[in-house]
Amino acid sequence: LHTKMSAMDGFIDAGEAVKTAAKWGHKAVAITDHGVVQAFPAAVNAAGKLKKNGVDIKVIMGVEGYLLPDCVWTSPRGEYAAIELTHCNGALCAISAVRFNDNGECSEFYTPVSVGVPMSEEFRRRTGISEEDSETAPLLKDAVNALLQFAEGAKMVVWDREEYYELYKEAKKRGVDMNEHAAVAMELTRYHCRAPLDDTTTIDGCMAAMGTSRASMLPIDGARALKEQFLKIIERYEAMGKARIPLFDCVPHEKVKGKRSTYHIIIIAKNIVGLKNLYKLVSYAHIDYLKGVPRIPRSLLDFYREGLIIGSACEAGELFRAVLEEKPHEEICAIAREYDYLEIQPIGNNAFLMREGIVKDEDGLRELNRRIVRLGEELGIPVAATGDAHFMEPEDSIFRAIVMSAREFKDAEQQAPLYFRTTDDMLEEFSYLGREKAEEVVIDVPNAIADMCESMKPFLSEKSTYAPKFPGANEELRSMCENRAREIYGDVLPPVVQARLDKELTSIIGNDYASLYLSAQRLVSKSMSDGYLVGSRGSVGSSMVAYMSGITEVNSLPPHYRCPKCKFTDFENVFMPNGDKYGCGADMPDRTCPVCGTKLAKDGFDIPFETFLGFGGDKVPDIDLNFSGEYQANAHKYTEELFGRDHVFRAGTIGTLAEKTAYGYVKKYLEERGMTVSKAEENRLAAGCVGVKRTTGQHPGGLVIIPQDKDVTDFCPVQHPADDATGGIITTHFEYHSMEANLLKLDELGHDDPTMIRMLE
Repeated sequence: LHTKMSAMDGFIDAGEAVKTAAKWGHKAVAITDHGVVQAFPAAVNAAGKLKKNGVDIKVIMGVEGYLLPDCVWTSPRGEYAAIELTHCNGALCAISAVRFNDNGECSEFYTPVSVGVPMSEEFRRRTGISEEDSETAPLLKDAVNALLQFAEGAKMVVWDREEYYELYKEAKKRGVDMNEHAAVAMELTRYHCRAPLDDTTTIDGCMAAMGTSRASMLPIDGARALKEQFLKIIERYEAMGKARIPLFDCVPHEKVKGKRSTYHIIIIAKNIVGLKNLYKLVSYAHIDYLKGVPRIPRSLLDFYREGLIIGSACEAGELFRAVLEEKPHEEICAIAREYDYLEIQPIGNNAFLMREGIVKDEDGLRELNRRIVRLGEELGIPVAATGDAHFMEPEDSIFRAIVMSAREFKDAEQQAPLYFRTTDDMLEEFSYLGREKAEEVVIDVPNAIADMCESMKPFLSEKSTYAPKFPGANEELRSMCENRAREIYGDVLPPVVQARLDKELTSIIGNDYASLYLSAQRLVSKSMSDGYLVGSRGSVGSSMVAYMSGITEVNSLPPHYRCPKCKFTDFENVFMPNGDKYGCGADMPDRTCPVCGTKLAKDGFDIPFETFLGFGGDKVPDIDLNFSGEYQANAHKYTEELFGRDHVFRAGTIGTLAEKTAYGYVKKYLEERGMTVSKAEENRLAAGCVGVKRTTGQHPGGLVIIPQDKDVTDFCPVQHPADDATGGIITTHFEYHSMEANLLKLDELGHDDPTMIRMLE
């Protein structure tokens, strides 16, 4: 089903869906939002609460992804030709190739190309292309023909798609036919060696990742290096147990009206490995392949397929479309074999096909489902009946109509019955298949899929908090605080100071928070050394360790006097004339040191440590720091340097439909249709739209820290805020509050005050 996290399209509260499914006696419920997995925490949390009350229901975690058909498949074995193109001043001036196979046989091809552009002596020296070569070189058409003769029967290997497309266009212009598909070494290398967050890898970076190198800038050495790179890629695919590798579609095609560029696909995680792979797919889709929607290339899906169950999805799925378009049976079978289970859905979901004249009547819609059922029987692939629910009750379709109308969908009024159906509803819907088959697709197969899936949490949660660690952090923090305490209070610390310091350090070190304190200390120290004051905010001021390490200027000890010269201290004579104890050292009257006569410092704000880390000292530290607005970016960059770029992410937020906006949608909807309803009904309609996801964003200064021994996909996917890649910012896919009990967050906000103080100085 689709929850409110299916942007402007789903109207089911994840928690309510889990409760309803449990009430109906279901043993599992599947969450498959459009392109995202942001409802997982709420759904699993609801299931956890039910379990405490003795009700056990499994949350099946999945996504309705957007499949990008980007490749055809081939065996890693066979004949290949690695192609290297050499350019000078933008013109193709040489073509090199190495033909090879899995038997170790190898042959080489090289030809300069007559292009008529000047070449520098340095270029000729590096590439070995002499003036004589240029003068006697064949024309591009002949060079391409010679290459194709050399590579006949072999599969092409190139570094990137653009390179192959250049060759393809040149061949096409000259009436030479070339295959549209090739093995693309850079993309295949990135699949094996790159985290979803890395920048686009260069050829040199790809070779370094695989441990290959280029002997020289001679064109033929480029082809040789590409061959070695590809052989390493094949080794890795075979080590994974893959029996096929992708040949990518390297020729862009103009979008044909009515032809889909992506297809819907259901991807379900059946275990922890699958969940992590699902998060990788969602991350890649949002970071690298976002184009209107977060697309998942077929080649990438196959690479991360371990632990996943793949379903053929709805009418927008590849299989349904192939059946609808009456493609050849063998082609339909080939498509079906890509899936672990096939799907059929209530005919009301696809009634728009009748309105558009694509299908004649309801019997035509039923026949499409029958064909998919027969296909499953023929190929031995299970078929499941799914509801594709977008709202809870049939009458709730009005909420979706209101929002779709606000988005100017012309068919907003013609809502499909995408409600959360009961088992009886589904059995009645598919009764035309016969009782036995209806029970199989409605009950048996969905239950079998549910049994394949483990009960899981959406992120690591075995420990209360996964904190980052610096080597020697415990000793460094203890030494830093004790040294600073002696600077302030003398070599022999007053009992009050020693006891408080010991208490806090024991708690902080015992709960593995020393590295977090050190990171904050280093951030503050770096900013101060760069000339920008830093202000701490919030309950961190209750920590004496934070004061002694330089994170905060607030001394949380009880009010007291101390001598900056001889280190005399007085925690006793801190009473007001009426006998009450001063609550704050700054309020106490001035005094001079009875030992040396120096004016005493008045210190201490009497804040218990428990207000920061709780009574057990195990609450996750929330250290909020106010940096200069013009320095904030530097602070964030330095945080990445401290923990590593792949371990620091902006805290993600989710923007939903607010009450006022929803009310505006309702008013507009009613006005456009000349409808009048009571105020109570307006409020009900608005309430049904509130909370639906509109967009995503980022916390203004919150950074989530991933431990060095973990990967971000152990916790969640990542994405750009509002799917906008222009700023280069990466956020957590989950709303950060859902993970705040398990991951550390540093709040590094930008404020004007530190900037103004710097200007005044």
